[in-house]
Amino acid sequence: MNARLFRTAPLAALLLVMGCSTKIAVCPVPAILADTQSVTFFRPGTTPDLANELYTVSIINAEGDCTFNTKSSLVHASLELTFRATRTPTKEAATYTVPYFVVVHEKDKIFQKRNYRLRFTFAPGATVVIVKQSPDEISLRVSNGKLPWNYQEMAGFQMTPAQIEYNKTRGRYVP
Repeated sequence: MNARLFRTAPLAALLLVMGCSTKIAVCPVPAILADTQSVTFFRPGTTPDLANELYTVSIINAEGDCTFNTKSSLVHASLELTFRATRTPTKEAATYTVPYFVVVHEKDKIFQKRNYRLRFTFAPGATVVIVKQSPDEISLRVSNGKLPWNYQEMAGFQMTPAQIEYNKTRGRYVP
């Protein structure tokens, strides 16, 4: 009995300190789905090959923040994603739009999936662009016995079967 009380005391203290609704550091876990972390686009009319790459975009960071109302068990969570786009050197400026998604899940149960579009521009001569984007805030009612960190906000790119196959040839973790 004492061991059980000892294990639950820190959680009870945390919830007491949090009060009704407060900003906390134990939010739904921000994550990047490894198999869809990076996507490559090719010059039109060419085959998927390193020599034909037009640009590659990767999600390089995901950070989250939230508030948790303990009375209603409602979590409001935000996510900030950092993207890195690369291309070969060219004098031309170029603007691209790439589809990506954010899923809120717990284990194999998906609660929400939202689709977004990342728009970015390479300046003339630029080979790298870093872009930060914050998808819409999510609201999630935490199930009885669960806490916000039991859930995960996972981001990745919407990819075609050909893009998925190309990623497999490059290895899982592309810088």
